Amino acid sequence: MLHRIPVARRIATALLAVAALATLAREGSAQAPPSPADVLGWQMGEQFTDVASAYRYFDALAAASDLVSVEPYGASWEGRALVQAVVASPRHRARLDEILAANRELADPDTPVERAEQIIASNPAVVYFTYGVHGNESSSTEAALWTAWDLASGAPEVAGVLDSVVVVMDPVANPDGRNRYVDFYKSARGVVPNPNPATREHREPWPGGRTNHYLFDLNRDWTWMSQVETRARLATWERWTPQVHVDFHEMSPNSSYFFFPPATPINPIYPEHVARWAKRIGDGNAAAFDRQGWLYFTEESYDLFYPGYGDSWPSLLGAIGMTYEQAGGGSAGLAYERLDGSILTLEQRARQHRTTGQATLRTVMEGRSDLLAGFAEFHRTVDEGLPDILLVPSQGEGPRADGRLRALLGHLDAQGIRYEQAAEGFGAQATPHPGWAVRDRFPAGTIRVPARQPRGRLALTLLQAETVLDATYSYDISAWSLPFGYGVEAHAVNDVSGGAWREGAPSWPAASTVSSAEPYGVLIRPGFDRWPGLAAFLAEGGRGRVLADTFRIDDTLYPQGTFFLPRAMNDGLVARLRDAGLESVAEEVHTGITTTGPDLGTGGAGTLALPRIVLLGGEGTSSGSFGAHRYFLDHRLGLPYDQVAPEDLGSVALDDVDVVIVPEGGGVTRALGDAGMERLEAWVRGGGTVVAVGSGASAIGSMGGVEVRRSAGPEEGERIGRALRTLAERQLERWESQTPGTILEVVMDPGHPLAFGAGTQSRSERSFVLSTGTGFEPDESFESAAWFSEEAEGLSGVIGEATVDRLRRSSWLVERGLGRGSLILFADDPLFRIMWYSGFQLYSNAVLLGPAF
Repeated sequence: MLHRIPVARRIATALLAVAALATLAREGSAQAPPSPADVLGWQMGEQFTDVASAYRYFDALAAASDLVSVEPYGASWEGRALVQAVVASPRHRARLDEILAANRELADPDTPVERAEQIIASNPAVVYFTYGVHGNESSSTEAALWTAWDLASGAPEVAGVLDSVVVVMDPVANPDGRNRYVDFYKSARGVVPNPNPATREHREPWPGGRTNHYLFDLNRDWTWMSQVETRARLATWERWTPQVHVDFHEMSPNSSYFFFPPATPINPIYPEHVARWAKRIGDGNAAAFDRQGWLYFTEESYDLFYPGYGDSWPSLLGAIGMTYEQAGGGSAGLAYERLDGSILTLEQRARQHRTTGQATLRTVMEGRSDLLAGFAEFHRTVDEGLPDILLVPSQGEGPRADGRLRALLGHLDAQGIRYEQAAEGFGAQATPHPGWAVRDRFPAGTIRVPARQPRGRLALTLLQAETVLDATYSYDISAWSLPFGYGVEAHAVNDVSGGAWREGAPSWPAASTVSSAEPYGVLIRPGFDRWPGLAAFLAEGGRGRVLADTFRIDDTLYPQGTFFLPRAMNDGLVARLRDAGLESVAEEVHTGITTTGPDLGTGGAGTLALPRIVLLGGEGTSSGSFGAHRYFLDHRLGLPYDQVAPEDLGSVALDDVDVVIVPEGGGVTRALGDAGMERLEAWVRGGGTVVAVGSGASAIGSMGGVEVRRSAGPEEGERIGRALRTLAERQLERWESQTPGTILEVVMDPGHPLAFGAGTQSRSERSFVLSTGTGFEPDESFESAAWFSEEAEGLSGVIGEATVDRLRRSSWLVERGLGRGSLILFADDPLFRIMWYSGFQLYSNAVLLGPAF
């Protein structure tokens, strides 16, 4: 039943504060530089500012004030500009490049103390404010406009700040998501905003405006850099090297306001400087809120552990990275009646963000020298007590055998992390990551990632086997170690004596390995770095075969899943390889006869063809998972596909479809409905392939009798004891029963097509997965391509013993034949946040090889 309230009275109350602000702002509207109201025609909180209008104001402000400049730094997926507004005094602006160069010196661990003191004596601090990384957390961009005006007009609240601080503002970090939300709200509201939470203007439709074009949460992407907005922003980071970064957010409209200090868990790698300044800035914010009588809280909910946030990632680089959370969010609209009967307005939300921005700048101004000194010390002591990380190359055969290591080093390059390569073998006492054997000799080509570098704490957080989580709560996943994610052997080492090292990556083969103008054909070993080229080859009409068994030609052994592209099936084969970018990984052959194993023309090979794909997305599916699959198909594989809402699947001509992909979403079967499920099953039995992941797989699996393993209930003798547990005991058990992103090893069937090329560097039968605690009950009716062994243990991250017991000997990746088709089911989403490279090959095999065998 709708919650009915006297609308006129509520609206009058809701907009009272807006009217008061309007009077004050209009009295000063004749002043230069112009206020947002002068340029846009509405006061703060009267309506939402779309992206183009926000940029229009910043352009006008820059034109009117020599304190402000606007610098584009990229574009969103939908082509909207990404901009940074720089606010600096004329004195600082005149030598900005010099200031920023000196600032970068403070981030160099080898800068002498004396030089650092010289810089601290004269350099301003750099503060970076990011607004609107979640598009429907909309008050932050409104606050950005007014905060910029405060600085440009010399408002009393920020008097003197620009004498000590250079301010960089990103007013709309997610322009695509913001406009999606603003357009929705404008279309849903009436003549006046209705604060009734049950009305349409407070109910965003799927997928909402929080995320970007590909429906990624950009506040989880700082370490993975999968999205163009993240890559563009981080490409500017070294230029600014800020000492403080604030990420302005919103939370439940029934909450109050959160600022730092953060909650636990906190990554133990942060030095005391980070915690001390988080408290100092928080105290400044608290004083500002106390003066107004506003509610707030600290040290709850929002932790500093997962490294992909806009607070934790900057903090790993020495900035005081912080999240500020204002009550509001996508359901708040312009006015919202809260559970306590009060009306939350957009004006109130923007004003409170504006106030914390002002207070933060004042605190930095007052403590500039101490802040810069702590920043310099953060970097000068960056390696204290921390090991280096060694990454061991594969000893495999064939061109570019180290595709996984190459991909991992590309990730480090994107993160600005320095590494070096051993020119010769060397000895060292090192500790292997779990799952790898102890060794005291390391081969030439081993990569060392030193802790002593400007981004040393970031490097270790991303590369060490585990970041210790000392808490019974985590706001996000608890594990992310990149060596597991890429399947690369890694060791921690405190001392590497001797050996010759050279900066940078190995020299990867780039030239063509195909020397003949007309070979019999070419062989390409399996691996994800090959799949994009193969997809391009197929898209242009190329054809090939997939060989299911190992074989030798002369003295060279080829693994299961090797691709054979014969000249007989491909006119102009060499040119096709070149156009697809496959020359450097293709190995030419001049005969179809093998030394051992089946010949290249074997009838047991699978046919490699470009599948016709439908990707389900809409109500009933996870928008984030759908977006990840959409992004992966577009940008990692380059495959064409049709996006179809589950409820519309009945109108699709499935006879022309080879693969239906079902992302996460336990409501997908409800959205499909009984008729949709029946039609989908009939299509599978006729030869179609469904690839489903996570909760989507758990739901779709019922079609083939594939069941999620459930925990056994307590024995009757335990029932009363469990019922009489304390609240703390219940909370601890809930925590231990969760699996908030934990790394486990899976055993794979290397002969199964789904597992071709998916093992780690040297072990084709093993891989690592990021588990959320789900496994399928094994059954003779289906094949398990990957499963948890009887000895499975959590290798990194939080997982309770009861969950480990449940997962042991459960299936993680299964293929269930139905008629002439099959269901391919992943217990977790291998494309989660596009952060787990080890899952890419398995997923690509499912989509591209599933129909082939």
